[in-house]
Amino acid sequence: MFLGPSETIGKLSNLFYPYDRKWNVYQQRSKTSVLPAPSSVDARESLDLSRMHQMVRKGFPSVREVPVYRKPDELYTAFVDEHMPPCMVIDDNNEVLHLSGNINPYLVLARGKPSWSIYKMVEAHLAVAIVTAAQKVRQEDRTICYHNIKVNHADPSPYINLTVKPFSKKNNKFDKLVLVTLEDAGVPVPAPPVPESFDMDHNVNQRIVELEQELQRAEESLQATIEELETSNEELQATNEELVAANEELMSTNEELQSVNEELVTVNTEYQFKIQELTDLNNDMDNFLVSTKIGTIFLDKEMCIRRFTPAITKEINLLDVDYGRPIGHISHNFLYDGIVQDAQSVLNSLVPREKEIQSRSGSWYMMRVLPYRTGDQFIKGIVLTFVDITELKSANEELLKLSYAIEQSPSITLLANLQGTILYANPKFAEVTGYSQAEMIGVHLSRLNDWEASSVSFAEVWDTLGSGKEWRGELQSRRKNGETYWESVRFLPIKDGEGRTMHYLRIAEDISDRKQTEELLRKSEMLSAVGQLAAGIAHEIRNPLTALKGFTKLMGTGGHNESYLAIMSAELERIEEIVSELLVLAKPQAVDYLPKAVPSILEDVIMLLDTQAIISNVEIETDMDEQLPYVSCVENQLKQVFINVLKNSVEAMPKGGTITVKAKRTEDRKLRISFIDQGSGIPESKLARLGEPFFTTKNKGTGLGLMVSYKIIENHHGTMQITSTEGVGTTVEIVLPAISS
Repeated sequence: MFLGPSETIGKLSNLFYPYDRKWNVYQQRSKTSVLPAPSSVDARESLDLSRMHQMVRKGFPSVREVPVYRKPDELYTAFVDEHMPPCMVIDDNNEVLHLSGNINPYLVLARGKPSWSIYKMVEAHLAVAIVTAAQKVRQEDRTICYHNIKVNHADPSPYINLTVKPFSKKNNKFDKLVLVTLEDAGVPVPAPPVPESFDMDHNVNQRIVELEQELQRAEESLQATIEELETSNEELQATNEELVAANEELMSTNEELQSVNEELVTVNTEYQFKIQELTDLNNDMDNFLVSTKIGTIFLDKEMCIRRFTPAITKEINLLDVDYGRPIGHISHNFLYDGIVQDAQSVLNSLVPREKEIQSRSGSWYMMRVLPYRTGDQFIKGIVLTFVDITELKSANEELLKLSYAIEQSPSITLLANLQGTILYANPKFAEVTGYSQAEMIGVHLSRLNDWEASSVSFAEVWDTLGSGKEWRGELQSRRKNGETYWESVRFLPIKDGEGRTMHYLRIAEDISDRKQTEELLRKSEMLSAVGQLAAGIAHEIRNPLTALKGFTKLMGTGGHNESYLAIMSAELERIEEIVSELLVLAKPQAVDYLPKAVPSILEDVIMLLDTQAIISNVEIETDMDEQLPYVSCVENQLKQVFINVLKNSVEAMPKGGTITVKAKRTEDRKLRISFIDQGSGIPESKLARLGEPFFTTKNKGTGLGLMVSYKIIENHHGTMQITSTEGVGTTVEIVLPAISS
């Protein structure tokens, strides 16, 4: 394309590019498509028509009429209706696709909306027979015949023969279709057995009715969905028409702008180089506007659009063809409708405005309206900027919520910097301590508590915080009036997203009332422990005395046994040890845990109680593994537990029996000691209370023996479990941790 010296390409740069800018020679960017040539079919048709006209002109007779029997459609229809039995074609959804022959006597017109479903077109039991046969045909690919099926409305005979077979075995497109043929069976007579038979009972009919109802509901639901979809399509079509109208309006505006642009392209060529410089500058500006995420609109004095950034198109429906249109004609997604009025007001007063506005999508923007000033300080229009502050606003709201939570928190909350200087104190601190919030600003954390009375050093707390960890403890503090109180305190480091400590947080609760309650409870428990210990010691003294009584009776028979005397001496020494335990109340004594062999302890206990067992006609049997591991224990305390358990087992069998003592190693390297008796058992309702002070199942018991035993096993880091069945017996199982060597 050749242009004159005063002509430019203008807005046609997308179609042509400069081939020689000096001589204004431009070349087309892409070739225009060639119109398609007429197809061969059209050519043949035109050739046939011309030949036909030539034949007519030469006197050839016109095309003769085809006889009726030569027309395949009418011939096929007459053949099927008059010579073929009634039949129908159904698909895999059990819907009728085609009907042939005299099928009317077998059809039933269903109520409601018309349907091609087989269940709607024939009687229920006949539809079930057809569907059942069709399923077999599709699965087995063979012909199915049912004879003498009764049809209520059939004419002339109420019985028919039903034949169902594949519609086509050669064409794969019809492999899901089946052909159903209905033939008159005449009067039913006894017939030989047929390959297939069909029977229908009341339950099946009822199930079919239910399935039909369910299917009908599904069809109604589907129909409602289809209607909703059609309604939506209509709405979309209406919207599309509106968009087309709007697009046409925009196109007309674009044409107007293009005509104006064509008038401007007549500028003198001496400005071409200047235009090129302006083009480069404009490209730079376009790249800048595209890269920025701040939505910006430039308006002239008539409130028409001069330029906008792509970011603003998210909320204001602007297109490239909207340049020059009034801003008031453009729709937007903001909930604020005073944008044009604000722009006009700023243009008149030259006073900038700022306002937070929200869009329909929930996003928040900071709208700034500024006058557009040139380098010569002339006002050329308005600049609208929209900065997305959704995240900032959400963060401010979250901070506000946290601020309210801290302000109204029932805990004493302080915020300090990395030097330990208090920056903030919540109202709860002022309420508890009596100091105002302003008085605490600038105070160091170390001055808040009486560290000496709390037995904690502030250096320990500060070192823990310096390592990025949390410190917890109870500290004594002093109110403004000099009154002391106790706090449950937590010091926490506040870290940023990269794990760096920014501030320190101190959270505390006033636990003075709880401390007083704990002190009262401790005194009460000490008094209770005194009574329990005294009763327990008395109970434990009674056990060796019982053994001594038994040996005394044996010695009274005239027999002298040195082993009995040795046992009596040992038990007397044990009585002295038990009595010495009263000193624990005044001065706690250290207990030494030593490695001991449990079998030897059990043998001593069994020898001690063997006399009482013989008197009660009770036999004690043992079942212990060889080379059992040692346990770390206090031997006399374990003896005390074993004596209590064995003595209870003997007393539980007044008529005699057998007590089995087992010592086994467990899979988790522990030692299990079991005491199994054949007594009367313990009721299940009383099992849960065993071990409570002063609760016993014996007539003369105090309930302290098991309490002391439970405590001893607990101190040895073991467990003690009692199971019992009435009339069978009781099993006491003790598990103790074993030592490796």
